[in-house]
Amino acid sequence: MLKVLSVILCFIFLTSIRDFVDNRKNRLKVEYGSVNIDGKFYNLDPNFKRGKFSVVFPFIARRIFEMMFGGGTERRKCNFEIVEFEEESYKSGNPTNKITWIGHSTFLVQMDGVNFLTDPIFSMKAGPFGNKIGSKRYTPPALEIKQLPRIDFVIISHNHYDHLDISSLKKIVELNPEVKIFVPLGVKKLLDEEGFGGNAVELDWWDEFEFRGLRIILTPTQHFSGRWINDSNESLWGGYVVIGKKRFYFAGDTGYFFGFKLIGDNFGPFDIVCLPIGAYEPAEMMKPVHMNPEEAVKAYLELKGKIFCAMHWGTFDLSDEKCDEPPKRLFEYVKKLNLDESNFKVFKHGETMEW
Repeated sequence: MLKVLSVILCFIFLTSIRDFVDNRKNRLKVEYGSVNIDGKFYNLDPNFKRGKFSVVFPFIARRIFEMMFGGGTERRKCNFEIVEFEEESYKSGNPTNKITWIGHSTFLVQMDGVNFLTDPIFSMKAGPFGNKIGSKRYTPPALEIKQLPRIDFVIISHNHYDHLDISSLKKIVELNPEVKIFVPLGVKKLLDEEGFGGNAVELDWWDEFEFRGLRIILTPTQHFSGRWINDSNESLWGGYVVIGKKRFYFAGDTGYFFGFKLIGDNFGPFDIVCLPIGAYEPAEMMKPVHMNPEEAVKAYLELKGKIFCAMHWGTFDLSDEKCDEPPKRLFEYVKKLNLDESNFKVFKHGETMEW
């Protein structure tokens, strides 16, 4: 009798948990779901505005001039150390979770024995026409795709060239034919056109997918999408929560917004939060869609993070701040707030950390 009662109580408990999760998901979708009007997606903040044309146009003009005639050398003059990738650490059967920064927003993560990549880009340029034009890397990838362990899934935050690199994805799929590629709404179409859309799983904000014991959830960010002048915001953008025995958060590309507290309250605290700290100057143009280091720390606190992993800096020439400025500003602010500096990780390219 006691055994039967235990089974019944266990069933009731599990059902209650499932109902709670379903109710939370439905509430978030109703109150903070994606907004699509006439085929265009919008950010949650109704007052969101991109940078003024008077700032954007001169910035773009300067970049085009530099590509054609040179310039900006001092801004890109940084001596970054590249650490030799520890391939064996991912093959040894060590059950400890690991994370390796390959560069920009690309991390290799091992979590509960599952390997995944975030926004993988291994190309030397980020741009159209097969990366023939666009932003150059001033730091090469810390490793080659062929050095990667088995990749079980990939998460893509949005379709900008420095986050969704077709060349890199094709090579990853060739080596890992069964790999799942999680993308926001509207992005699968591009992968279909490239011949590997069958690997894609398309998600809306707050959608959840279970994969080998991990829960993968797409969450809102404040950004935009587009790969050319005629497709602005036709696909969604977002960050990812990955929940297993521990909790992992990846912001993709985003400005600071109220959603970090929302995510922290519903899915935190997080063991790891990967947050962008670069591409913030000129602020008049970048602030709505890119965080500076101080804003990233604020996001970290609202996400209830433990370890802060810095990304989206030190790799591509995307903005006007000097290439090595973001981590300096980050630690200045951490000291100002009297936070524990050991919880803030600025990787060397190729460096691996257990977590």
